Amino acid sequence: MKKIPVIILMITPYIFLGIILYADVGYIPPAWGFACLFVFLPNMIYAFILPKKGYTARQLLFWNMLLKVCNIPVYCVIFSLGLLMGVFIIPLFVFLVLFDYSFLLPSTMFGVSGLLLAYRDNKISPAVFAVNIIMQFMFCLDVCSSIYLYASLRKS
Repeated sequence: MKKIPVIILMITPYIFLGIILYADVGYIPPAWGFACLFVFLPNMIYAFILPKKGYTARQLLFWNMLLKVCNIPVYCVIFSLGLLMGVFIIPLFVFLVLFDYSFLLPSTMFGVSGLLLAYRDNKISPAVFAVNIIMQFMFCLDVCSSIYLYASLRKS
């Protein structure tokens, strides 16, 4: 039961990508608003509720890593579409940044929650905590950070 919101979060980018590729353009803003309001925002809050329900830092960082790795194909498709559109993508740049960060932030909250829990349990140093908090909010570096954190906590 605890995994259902995270699994929904994992498949939402693919549903949304299908709407972008195959549906009418008029469906995109309502679908994005629905996803943000009913999937992304609740999962950002849920990431901080899970430690109170008994999740460990390792479990939170596992979900963080899994979410980030599962989002890689979506980002590749968006990047490819941007390359295909060439200079016509410039007016959509702000929208695409908001769109990408709307997918990045929910998974990042699982990383932040796991980092806070690991730091409180003295499983990571203050330097590792600070560097990885910053990396969690940056594209590409967030995936590296999530894999490193899960692997390092798995060893300990």
